[in-house]
Amino acid sequence: MSYDPNDPVNWNRSAGRGFTIGLDLGFASDHSAIVVGGAWPRAQSTIGVFEVVQLPLGTPMNEVADFAVELARRHSARIVADLSNNSAFASLLAARLGRNPANYMVAAVITGAGTHANGPTPMPVSLGGVRTAVPRWTLSKSELVESVSAEIDNGTLRLGKVGDWEKLRDELASMQREVRQSGSVSYSAPVGKHDDLAVALALCVFGCRRLGTAPGVHRRRAPPPSVAAWT
Repeated sequence: MSYDPNDPVNWNRSAGRGFTIGLDLGFASDHSAIVVGGAWPRAQSTIGVFEVVQLPLGTPMNEVADFAVELARRHSARIVADLSNNSAFASLLAARLGRNPANYMVAAVITGAGTHANGPTPMPVSLGGVRTAVPRWTLSKSELVESVSAEIDNGTLRLGKVGDWEKLRDELASMQREVRQSGSVSYSAPVGKHDDLAVALALCVFGCRRLGTAPGVHRRRAPPPSVAAWT
């Protein structure tokens, strides 16, 4: 594969920060989807996406959790998981992350509210029979989608040409916007289509912008990459 400086797959990972795994859990006829990215401060804090995966329909939740945690360890990333329809998944992740899971995962509940909550609240989880808690954010779907749109318009979000990136691109292009009589706005996939990858991307962007680098993760200092890596 030839080098493409516009493709985040090629960017120097040691220069990135705030690596985040956006995880949208499959529910009923939806896929589970994962998008991994980070922010590169020397590139005007551009977010680069370098993993895009749409898991097969019916993938067991244990396998989804295993895959997400393996990626978290590989990339020293925090997991932001949409638990709107499956709060029990938090305990599956926590058991695999070990001590202090709150440092490495965030539970997201996506609603039709106009804006995100001001901050997280504790979500109890069971870890080896011991009760602990992880942060839970109540997030607005419209704000998530509009944040992605703004990043794309501003040129501060780049999608790597990897995995299921073309499906992600198509989901973003087909997202439907509806303005209700109340004036509120909602976003959804067309009938018969999916938006799981788009939601995973939005969670990844939220994590990159709002949560920073996972505590306790140390990265070796590297020389600044050439300017060509950011163009």
